Amino acid sequence: MKHKEINDIDGELSNTTKPARLNVFEGARRIAMVIAAIPTIYVLIGVATSTPYLPVYYHVTGPDAPFIKTDNSCPAESRKYYFSKEVSNGYSAHIELCLLSSSFGKDSRQLIPYKIDKDGMIWGAWPYSSEVDEYTRALERRFAFSDVDTQLIEKELSRIKRNIWLESLGYLVASLAIFWMFVCAIGWIVRGFAGIPRGADHRPRKD
Repeated sequence: MKHKEINDIDGELSNTTKPARLNVFEGARRIAMVIAAIPTIYVLIGVATSTPYLPVYYHVTGPDAPFIKTDNSCPAESRKYYFSKEVSNGYSAHIELCLLSSSFGKDSRQLIPYKIDKDGMIWGAWPYSSEVDEYTRALERRFAFSDVDTQLIEKELSRIKRNIWLESLGYLVASLAIFWMFVCAIGWIVRGFAGIPRGADHRPRKD
């Protein structure tokens, strides 16, 4: 009876499963995938939440004058004023408004026309005076895109956003490809030193 129990114990020991060999290459591949996933998620979130930047230039000659879209630079004696204006597609255009100066008085001083009184007289002040500061804020409040400008600006903003996606994804794909080639090269070198065949994670077992 005792002899049988000993044989049963020996049988149980002989049938015990051997511990699995550590697969270094599989672990390395998973680490590489995690490393690659982090910048991928970061880039996708960053591009999705980014807003395209589009500067649009306007000038105005006086309190009752319309806003004129232009490509001309703002003269040195005039006043630049910056603000953003939202368009219907949810994006905003960055407005650079140029308040053109005019000649005032006998000495032809270059001042910014900022007010027309009840008698029709135009008042002017220095470009960075408090009167002109208040005038610029009033211009921002009444500023509005024309229908033509709105269509052009929306189209340009959509084009910029599309280019941001294409450029960012292009850099991401190229970076991931270079990174993965580096990982494969390291694996190839390590397999060569360890005598492991290509595509395998362990040396072949010898019978």
